[in-house]
Amino acid sequence: MVAPAWMTEDRYGPITLLTVPKGSPDAAYDAPLYLVTTMDAAEAAMTLYRQRAHIKTFFSDQKSRGFQIQRSHVSNPQRLSRFLVVACLTYLWVVYLGVCVLRDDHLQQIQRQDRGDLSLFRLGLRFLARCLKDGRSLPPGLIVPAQVPITLRRRWREEPHKSSVR
Repeated sequence: MVAPAWMTEDRYGPITLLTVPKGSPDAAYDAPLYLVTTMDAAEAAMTLYRQRAHIKTFFSDQKSRGFQIQRSHVSNPQRLSRFLVVACLTYLWVVYLGVCVLRDDHLQQIQRQDRGDLSLFRLGLRFLARCLKDGRSLPPGLIVPAQVPITLRRRWREEPHKSSVR
């Protein structure tokens, strides 16, 4: 049994309850959608809700369908912060490779022709694996230097860094 959750003005501040009727473009299911938010503007809340699918895709690409970052077991906040920066930059690069697959017409080498359900990230990962396996060069652009220039490394060490991760 689920314990009741009370949302009161004292506990959470003013709240807004949004109802999206079934059949609406924002309700993907055959049932109405109910959203509870602390935002005052209902339209702004719906705009943020619409971004949910993209955010969920990003997290699943970082975790279960992609980099498996949950297996890193990094717990130090500064190390975690740096690890996430690297993971996000790598994500952007792999998505770029997925764009190259479509742009350069490599799709038939990466995915079955009767399907079209892979994200740019998954296309990019498959393309990267194929290039490494076949010894092919990667498309130019978004290429990260093998070594960070010394001036950038010095600047990074000399500047004080405040981690927002606690």
